[in-house]
Amino acid sequence: MKKKNGKQIWRDIGWIAREVNSTANREWRDEHLGDNRFIYVIRVLEHPGIGMQELATAIGVDRTTAFRAISKLVADGYLEKRDHPTQSRLKVLYPTAKSEGLKDRLFRFESDTFDAYLSNLSDTDVQTLKQLLERVRLTQLTQADDEKNVK
Repeated sequence: MKKKNGKQIWRDIGWIAREVNSTANREWRDEHLGDNRFIYVIRVLEHPGIGMQELATAIGVDRTTAFRAISKLVADGYLEKRDHPTQSRLKVLYPTAKSEGLKDRLFRFESDTFDAYLSNLSDTDVQTLKQLLERVRLTQLTQADDEKNVK
């Protein structure tokens, strides 16, 4: 298979990701949701009762990174850990009233930010970009799973 050089694509994706994170961290600093902790709160608001490992996977971080962020969010009153309903060793996460109070603002921020970055693309362009990124992500997830199975 011919090797493809997508260096500039990855640099652009990285730049966009850093820019979005920088903007978000400034926006949420006063709420102590900087360092991308706002992402955890959004996901738990979207999926109350989500497992800690499932949340880490959804965000794309390792368990240790997720555990540290979750611990801070619990300590700051944004998330609540509860026992898993059927597996007592596992914990699941729920938003607190403090998170629920920011829900509309968090979702609006996320939506407005992404809309701004995609504003010069047609609906068809956005759909194509979504499909292409999903394919890249699936390829990487498949390769990561294959590497885990080899070890």
